[in-house]
Amino acid sequence: MTTLAAGNLTSMIVADLAMAVACALLSVFVVLRHWSLVGEGIAHSGFGGAGTAWLIALAVPSLDQPWLPYVGVVVFCVGTALAIGWLGRDERIFPDAAIGIFLVASLAWGLLAQQVYLTHRKAFPPAFDNLLYGRVTDFSGTSATMVVCVSLAVIVVFAMMNKEIVSYAFDPLASRISGVNTTLVYNVLMILLAAVVIISVRVVGTLLATALLVLPGTTALLLSKNLRSVMIYSVAVSALAVLIGLLIYMRWPLLPLGPAIVLVLVLEFAVTYLVTKLRSPVAT
Repeated sequence: MTTLAAGNLTSMIVADLAMAVACALLSVFVVLRHWSLVGEGIAHSGFGGAGTAWLIALAVPSLDQPWLPYVGVVVFCVGTALAIGWLGRDERIFPDAAIGIFLVASLAWGLLAQQVYLTHRKAFPPAFDNLLYGRVTDFSGTSATMVVCVSLAVIVVFAMMNKEIVSYAFDPLASRISGVNTTLVYNVLMILLAAVVIISVRVVGTLLATALLVLPGTTALLLSKNLRSVMIYSVAVSALAVLIGLLIYMRWPLLPLGPAIVLVLVLEFAVTYLVTKLRSPVAT
């Protein structure tokens, strides 16, 4: 059994389930808009933000604290989300190219900063492994509250802009012709993506955060073509993966929680794919 205190364990369960719901809702639209690489770009930009924080810590030693890299993650994820949208609207640059530019630039900058910090301090930067793979052993009530608030904000925005988001997800051009402010919808979705990536990094790390934005929606779309049903299935798939991952982590605490959750999501997708494939009529 894990050595987590009862209070921390409760906070972790609440936060992880809230994160699962927020990621699942966004996952449907990420998959429908073919934005998997967008999530990847935003998630990896967090590493660049942490790198900037490590360099700041070298310049101002009093700021060399575990919380500083997470501030960098927040700033870079939001900034990258908006920058991808801005650069992607330039007709001379393909959207996937814009994403790739920010992805590789953030990784390169983060790795460079990590090496500079290691050279000067003879030790890895604080939160280095945590940012890559996630960390849950010190999950506090404050962290859980932040995750729940972000998740609630995602749900509220979806409720308020439901028609506009759905219209944009299926056909941006028709949505614009019908009077929807597609630029606003796009930017809102980018900010929401950045927000859920930020809360996901604490659990699964920057390397695996994209899985929470791709697998629930992909699995749900195998089960139904009705949007309401797809969103319900997506939330169920995501929440179930988190609960099973938590059970695995509680039973074998040496196994990291983030990869456990992601592998459960992959297993759910594989089983769903095989079952629906076997049940579907053979094409003639």
